Amino acid sequence: MQYSFMGHKTNKIDAKGRISIPANMRGDLGAEFVASRGFGKCLALFPIDEWDEFMKNIHENVNHKKRKQLELFFLANAEKMSLDGQGRLLLNEELRRQVDLLGEAQAEVFGNGRRIEIWNCEQFKAELSQITVDEVEDILDEFDL
Repeated sequence: MQYSFMGHKTNKIDAKGRISIPANMRGDLGAEFVASRGFGKCLALFPIDEWDEFMKNIHENVNHKKRKQLELFFLANAEKMSLDGQGRLLLNEELRRQVDLLGEAQAEVFGNGRRIEIWNCEQFKAELSQITVDEVEDILDEFDL
């Protein structure tokens, strides 16, 4: 298991709906990847092998009724994509609408370990600010890390 993506950066969304993916995240994303809804109100970019593993885990470990819900949520919103020559991603208009990026001039690009997430800047800051050092320490203690 590799956790290649880390850090976050605020990047501009241009008039055509394109956003630049930071150079330090591009290589591990691969020439082709899957963009879909993420966990929470964000878009997620999965390297192909991570996407395949994620969907396999859903298929093998979730009961039929819940699996159908997860597959509908993720697969109906999924699209194979690639970056253009300048490292930009053309964001699907419907996905931008679903995660409050439609009409936004910028978004937060977050390297979340095994995937890249693209968030509405204000929502990302709100999520990040909700996490306290005490909570992190409690979780680390709980799992003996």
